[in-house]
Amino acid sequence: MKPYSHLVAAVDFTPSCRNALRQAVRLAAINQAQLTVVHVMDEFLVHELKRALSVDQATVRSDWQDRLKKFVDDADVGAPNVHVVVRIGHPFTELSEACQTAGADLLVMGVKGSRQDPKRVGVIAAKCVRKAPVDVLLVREDATGPFKRVATCVDFSDNSGKAVRRALQIAGNDGAAVDCLYVYQSALAMSLDYGGMGAPMPFTADSVTLDQWRADLISFVKPLSAEAPGVQVTTTVIERINIRETILEHVQETHADLVVLGTRGRTGLREMLIGTTAEKIVGNATCSILAVKPDGVQTGNE
Repeated sequence: MKPYSHLVAAVDFTPSCRNALRQAVRLAAINQAQLTVVHVMDEFLVHELKRALSVDQATVRSDWQDRLKKFVDDADVGAPNVHVVVRIGHPFTELSEACQTAGADLLVMGVKGSRQDPKRVGVIAAKCVRKAPVDVLLVREDATGPFKRVATCVDFSDNSGKAVRRALQIAGNDGAAVDCLYVYQSALAMSLDYGGMGAPMPFTADSVTLDQWRADLISFVKPLSAEAPGVQVTTTVIERINIRETILEHVQETHADLVVLGTRGRTGLREMLIGTTAEKIVGNATCSILAVKPDGVQTGNE
């Protein structure tokens, strides 16, 4: 898998984006990638500044570009060649367009929640995870330095394979371990999840089926891990009803500091690693998150 070649780091001048900027600089250096730092100004704010200061839009943009340069310098990230850009408009639209204009393949953002729930992912960051045309890395404010333990979720789809490759690549660069997790919903789990509408079944784990899933997971991961021979890789299969809660609990139990998710998995399971599953993991995980997009993904504007 090719390393990232051009990163875009979103800056809103809050403390949460400062760590994201540092991670972006670190990853850009490791991957020998270009880095563009982008700040998006609200159109109403620009209008009010123009009126209050009696200046034109170009002057307002130039002033905020200088502020953005100063923010990067003050962050002391050691990146003298960072390109800074100020755009005006809706944050999601402008960040998506900035990624496309730059030919970027990774968008790096801080996790910015509300005052009531500061650890929860902000609206714009969550929308970028769902709809931005590139991979998105959400960096927790307490995430510092290289990642130590990377968890990745497998549903045997092509894109979860891509997520595993990316997890292995990051782990190889950072000297981290990788844990590949598959959550198996048995017929019992499915019937319980549907409110007990299925036929009654004894509450016993199907050891034969679990062993088969373990073997399948090892077979799925083995050729991928061969691409990163120096990385310690473990595989875990868990039988549970709720995939989302299981993944979140596993991340906490294993002390993972990065979760890598494929955002559009395809599987025979009723609940997949897309939609509400991925969104709940993104919104509730206590660590940084890398959302890996499928090849050929298109941007969404809604």
